Amino acid sequence: MQSRTKIIIAILIFLGAVSIAAVVHSVKKPAVVEQIHTVRVLESLRSPYYLPQYLAQNLGFFKEQNLNVTISATSPEAIRNALADGRADIVICGLQKIMFNPASKFPQPKIFAVAAARDGSLLLARQDTEGFQWQNLKHKTIIGGSHDDSSEIALEDVLKNHGLPPYREVTIYYNIPDNLRTAAFRAGTGNYIQMLEPEASLAEFNGYGRVVASVGSAAGDMAVTAYAAMPSNIESNPEMFQKFTNAIYKAQLWMSKHSAEEAAEAAAVSFPNLDQTVLLKSIQRYQSLGVWAANPVIPEESYERFHRAAKNSGEIAGSVPYESIVINDFALNAVQTVVYMPEDEKKENIFQRIFGR
Repeated sequence: MQSRTKIIIAILIFLGAVSIAAVVHSVKKPAVVEQIHTVRVLESLRSPYYLPQYLAQNLGFFKEQNLNVTISATSPEAIRNALADGRADIVICGLQKIMFNPASKFPQPKIFAVAAARDGSLLLARQDTEGFQWQNLKHKTIIGGSHDDSSEIALEDVLKNHGLPPYREVTIYYNIPDNLRTAAFRAGTGNYIQMLEPEASLAEFNGYGRVVASVGSAAGDMAVTAYAAMPSNIESNPEMFQKFTNAIYKAQLWMSKHSAEEAAEAAAVSFPNLDQTVLLKSIQRYQSLGVWAANPVIPEESYERFHRAAKNSGEIAGSVPYESIVINDFALNAVQTVVYMPEDEKKENIFQRIFGR
């Protein structure tokens, strides 16, 4: 009897120990709280040309990476100083505005991701021009942007390649302020005008211009627009830059699997004052022209094509070697690790796994 009691007591002690262990095990360990990085992004204008970053913001891809991203705009002339004096962590703009400034007292910024594969500017006439050829521009005038703008460098390169050197065969007006360019064209100045979206689609929508050519299509793949940051910031915050690049790449993947209509709907909140029809047309046009990059990697050939064009235009005196200015580590890592699958594909994969089809 005594032996039996001992056995019962031993069993009870064992069961008690098991219960206590189960309770202890069931207590969840506190979740690891990842650091939220605040990222200030400055852009040189608000345009569908920068679509990947608006999608990353509006679709929650930045949030997934624990990034609190604010995107604001400033003038192209002020954007480099804003980066250098710490008012911005990252800038996106034309390469010429941010990269080639030998007179600057600040260190050379570094490019770490590309958003567009081609220049996004378009050439507009006042009316439809059937069978447009670049030779049509001989002895004509074009309202361009500022002389040192990346799109102007791309335009000059195209003109030279068609035997139309600026100043001799074609006149380009570089001195008309941005806020007066459209009014000047509507008033009769210039035979053509160079515009980005959505201004080009707005011109067509309102009947005072017609797109006749794409500068980017004529110039070919050219790294004219990129994300840049100060080298000291990149060195001290590599995790932040990796996460930012991951989100941009996920947006690029999203774009490859969704229609222009879906992209316009997702981007609409970033363009509150733009007619949805115009936004959709802008995105459709850029999509058809292959303007956006498939991933954030900056190809050397693409960089060198723009570099040659900038030197030929006289905008840079010396060489700026690719390896001295480009950091592809974040972009390459993103391409290797980031995956995006639409919801319908996820459901299809689950169905196939369950039913073996």
